[in-house]
Amino acid sequence: MRRAPFVSAAPLLLVFCADVRRWWRAFAAAGCAPRDPGVGDFLLATQDATIAAQNAVVAAEALGLGSCYVGDILEHGEEQRRVLGCPAYVVPVVMLAIGHPTDQQRARRKPPRFDLGQVVCEDRYRELPVGEVSDAIAAKISSASASAGAETLRHFCARKWDSDFSREMTRSVRATMEGFPFTGA
Repeated sequence: MRRAPFVSAAPLLLVFCADVRRWWRAFAAAGCAPRDPGVGDFLLATQDATIAAQNAVVAAEALGLGSCYVGDILEHGEEQRRVLGCPAYVVPVVMLAIGHPTDQQRARRKPPRFDLGQVVCEDRYRELPVGEVSDAIAAKISSASASAGAETLRHFCARKWDSDFSREMTRSVRATMEGFPFTGA
């Protein structure tokens, strides 16, 4: 597993788990015959864990601390679950490093955000023309001009989307999802 130096140096590293097991066991203990947890249950628990993580980010900020989401938690899921002692239906889905940001980190220019018109839809989904999407993404990840957008996207695709860690993350998440059978119920 890749580890950025700031992860091992972080004074606090939090892992938020999607925990479907808790409810499932409680239902069984109450005399119910609950169905096996499914993919929908996993996705809902993932939302809950992500909301909890974002609340931790806001609380850290209020205390003058910095935070950084660490995507590595989605890689090598079997190993992550083993290290954390997660039983079936408990999956680590968000890792958050919290610490005291340096002056350099505080002064760092934040990456540009997408224009709201490129991400907000009203009433229904609106697909932007691919050229507009490409230019917006290229501008976000680089100071490249629109004419350099395609090259920027090719480089980013190779470095992130088609990278070994991205492929491992996809394999790991697929294996995790296979642990949540679709019961049709």
